[in-house]
Amino acid sequence: MIAAREGGVNPDTNVRLRAAMERGKKEGLPKDNIERALERAAGKGDAEELFEFLYEATAPNGIMILIEGITDSKNRTLAEIRHLLSERGGRFAEQGSLTWNFEKVGTLAGARDASGGKSMEDVELAIIEAGASDFRTDEDVVSIETPFGQREHVREALERRGIAISESGHDYKPRVPLSFSPEQRETVEPLLDALTEHDDVQEVYTNIGN
Repeated sequence: MIAAREGGVNPDTNVRLRAAMERGKKEGLPKDNIERALERAAGKGDAEELFEFLYEATAPNGIMILIEGITDSKNRTLAEIRHLLSERGGRFAEQGSLTWNFEKVGTLAGARDASGGKSMEDVELAIIEAGASDFRTDEDVVSIETPFGQREHVREALERRGIAISESGHDYKPRVPLSFSPEQRETVEPLLDALTEHDDVQEVYTNIGN
C-alpha cells in the first residue's frame, strides 16, 4: 500500500511496488490480498494510514542495530520496541547516529534452474557483466548484490540475458562488522529474536559479522 501510494499502482512503472508484490507472492500472500491493498492505495475502500520507520538502537559490546518496519501507530510501536530493548539490554540511539556504519545495497535473487539452461559459468559471467557488485550461489538460488541505485538496471540487464529474477529488495551491510564468539552472540540473540518477532518489524540489521 505504501509503495503504491508513493509511486502509483502500476508495477511496471513503480519499481518499489513490483518488489513488494514479488516478496508478498514469495511469502504466500494471496492474490486477492494484493489486489485489495492496491485498491485501497488508489482510494477505493477504507484504508488505514501506515507509516514506515527505521529505528536505530545499541546493545552491549558495541552492537549496532537498525530496525525497519511499518506501523499504523507510531507511538504504540515506539513504546513497544523501547520496552523490548530495555528488557534485553538494548536502548534507542539518536536518529542518524548509527546509519553511517551501514551501506544500503540492492539485492536480487533467482532460481538456478530458471536461467534457460545456461551453465553456471555463463550465469556468473552475465551477473558480472550486468554490473552486480557481488553474488553467491547455493544448490537452488543465485543471490546477487548491487549498488542500491543500480538494482533495477542490473535486474533488467540480467533478464535481457535470459536470467529470471524472482525477488528484489535491499539490505543494510555494516561497513565495519564486528566479530563475536558464539558465547557473545548468544547474549544478544534474545533481543534480536524479540525484535524480529514484533508484528510491525520487517527487518533487523546489525553490525555483527558473518
